[in-house]
Amino acid sequence: MSGIGESRTELLNWLNDLLQLNYRKIEECGTGAAYCQIMDSIYGDLPMHRVKFNATAEYEFQTNYKVLQSCFTKHHIEKTVYVEKLIRCRFQDNLEFLQWLKKYWVQNKDDSPYDAESRRKYRVASTGSNTAGGPINLAKRRTSGYSSSLSSGNSSTSNFGSSSTSRTPYGVNRRVSNEQVLGLQAELAQAQDKVASLDKEVGTYKDAMNIMERERDFYFGKLRDIEILVQSTQDLISEGVYNSGNDDLSKILNKVQQILYATEEGFEVNHAGTDKDMEDNQLAPNESTGLKLFSDQTQQEIPAHNLIIDEETF
Repeated sequence: MSGIGESRTELLNWLNDLLQLNYRKIEECGTGAAYCQIMDSIYGDLPMHRVKFNATAEYEFQTNYKVLQSCFTKHHIEKTVYVEKLIRCRFQDNLEFLQWLKKYWVQNKDDSPYDAESRRKYRVASTGSNTAGGPINLAKRRTSGYSSSLSSGNSSTSNFGSSSTSRTPYGVNRRVSNEQVLGLQAELAQAQDKVASLDKEVGTYKDAMNIMERERDFYFGKLRDIEILVQSTQDLISEGVYNSGNDDLSKILNKVQQILYATEEGFEVNHAGTDKDMEDNQLAPNESTGLKLFSDQTQQEIPAHNLIIDEETF
């Protein structure tokens, strides 16, 4: 039962002598670093390079307790460790745990010497002047804000793993948040570049379409003029204005009409568009338009291809 009921002074003397430290208060053990090295003095297999003796932030305390948790798990030590209480650096909680740890050390430590400074890889141990106003007060300030909101269930017995992982370090959250913001900013920049490229491509297509529409209107106007000329000439022939060579002229005009009214497979006449064009151009109902050219009679009489044969020339 050695270690149980030992005074604060006796425990601090034993701790400083074993680990070559200069702790002046039991509360300084709340960082978890001393607990880790006490276990390392027994087994000698803790990753001491991960233990932070100068820890000042709560997430650094959590790192130390995770190292301690790994040691307990590896050596099958069944001990409930109230990390939430120890990390607040309160005297009574750390005194009780240090008493138990002293007892465990007496029962399991062999006679081999232990070089604490060498195992710390020459880390600068925390001194009394630093710890008096440093990690302890800082931990108290950080935990005082939410200590009143802890439920009664947190004070009940819980396993070591759930206690050590119940709180996410603030520094980690901050780093993850910054990484997410940077990632989103990069994605936003890529999306903006893609949108700008697509806008430029759409502008190019619009310009090309405007040019094609102007060309379409230009050539359609020429065909429309030819159609009106042919129809006007045919009307004059039917009225007897041209008396000589009417047969040859009529033949030529009919052939021109065949070329104008010829369609290809899959081409359909837009009759709705015909009425609109007639209204826009203020044509008489008996006048033919570019879309009205495709009448049923014309489509039946005019073949789609080979409209001019070798025997027929202009």
